Amino acid sequence: PGLRIAARSSSIAAVERGMDAKIASESLGVIYLVEGSMRRTGNRLRVSVQLIEGSTGYAVWSDAYVRGTNEFLNVQQAIAEEIVQRILPEPEQVATSPATRNADANELMLLARYYEQQVRARQITDEEKMLEAISLYRQAVGADPGSAIAHSRLAGALVFLGDLEEAEAYIFKALSLDPNLSEVQNTLGVYYWAKGLPEARTAWQRAVELDPFNADALANYAFLTSISLRDSEAGKGTATAAQLYRRAVELDPLSLERHAALGVFLGMFGFANEVPPVIHNIQALFDDAESFRVVERLYELIGEVDRAIAWTIKARDLEPYNPDHVARLADLYALIGDAETALGLEREPHLGVLFHLRMYDQFIDTAEFMMIDQPDNIELRYWLAFAYTATDAFEQAIYVLQSTGLPDTVIKDQARTVSDIEALTFLINALAGSGIPEAVELGHALAGGQNNVQSWGDIGWVALFDSCNLAIRGRHDEALELLPRIKESPMLRRPALLHDMYCFEQYQEEPVYLDVLNEQEARRAALRARLPMTLAELGVAL
Repeated sequence: PGLRIAARSSSIAAVERGMDAKIASESLGVIYLVEGSMRRTGNRLRVSVQLIEGSTGYAVWSDAYVRGTNEFLNVQQAIAEEIVQRILPEPEQVATSPATRNADANELMLLARYYEQQVRARQITDEEKMLEAISLYRQAVGADPGSAIAHSRLAGALVFLGDLEEAEAYIFKALSLDPNLSEVQNTLGVYYWAKGLPEARTAWQRAVELDPFNADALANYAFLTSISLRDSEAGKGTATAAQLYRRAVELDPLSLERHAALGVFLGMFGFANEVPPVIHNIQALFDDAESFRVVERLYELIGEVDRAIAWTIKARDLEPYNPDHVARLADLYALIGDAETALGLEREPHLGVLFHLRMYDQFIDTAEFMMIDQPDNIELRYWLAFAYTATDAFEQAIYVLQSTGLPDTVIKDQARTVSDIEALTFLINALAGSGIPEAVELGHALAGGQNNVQSWGDIGWVALFDSCNLAIRGRHDEALELLPRIKESPMLRRPALLHDMYCFEQYQEEPVYLDVLNEQEARRAALRARLPMTLAELGVAL
């Protein structure tokens, strides 16, 4: 079960290859590597392949295959079967069936996968490129209508762009063709998750059972486990998620997405001391704007917002045409309380800046306009509702939050993001602030339900939301005892949440509450003072 191989293509000399194989096997954490070359003469292909032992760099098997171009898939299958026979103790138990035996479908899927991975690796969606991938997957399905993988990948790409209606037909067709493929079950989980259905858990768990080496399935199952109240109550959620995330990184060490997911999980769920090694690994393996943005996000999670700003500037300098980097810079400057710089970076400040700076009237005007074009944007509804509550428009906040499916999505353990759980507290605040007897009673009941769930994650996050729910219930001694634990977290809390949640209005003169506010502002001032030195250290300038 622990045996792994990696494939690479090279034509370096034998001695150089031996040294390189050792380095590659250590870097990838694999025992064997497959090295190959391919030459084409007319319509004939010559494929040479070697199985290399990573620890020594010596080839333990080699062969050459001369075939027609239409037989290339058969060559791949033959190589796979030969390698399995040589390295696995019970090879007869391993299936090596290809995704398709149709050469045209195979080529189409490879090209589609190339485009799709380029899109998924970026924070900003290139819809045009993903549509090209979808077009190629459609052609692959047409070339081989019996390929479960082709149907599954088409469904996954459609889900990514939000076309759940069309994706449904393709994912269930893939299931009818082969329900025992891990990749098919993983895509089924993605589809269920996008629909907000609890069956996502079963599908992702099944995908991991079918193939414990499926990094996509491991990462998806880890994410679901990390936000599951059910797993949290059992005292196993974070531990299980951490194990799954680390396993995904081990299996796919050259994927920035894997390192990013692990780092974000560690930062958000109370393991800040384990984030710096993840940052180090990313810096050692990657050197592009996307990796710089991952690094900045991880620095933000551990409270080093000055370094987050510096790495965002590095990303901007590599991609000066990308406005997202400037928007992110504005967010970070607003987070540390530098309103002048934040507002000066963009002609029209975006929602993140307006929220951090607590400019609620402008936030509401902008968000309400955006709702027209983005009616399915749940996150937008959450933060619009918060702004309504902060401006005492409680009934509007209740209406917007209930339109998202709250409180049922969280109560029934169907939360899809941490924001879903935060938004339930926003709803509790709106209900309690409304003054409507029935709404106030419901708010108190929901707050009690949240307090009765075992909390997990970053202590600052836990202290903020648990103390808020305690305050709503009138359990002030407990709330004020918990609130100072916010200071134990390295992560800065968003000013709006500390200042403007209804639950804390009654503490405006409480020394404990004021001490927390002052401590957070002192951190922001220290970051502003330290920032010029950090920028100079990393050789960047705003």
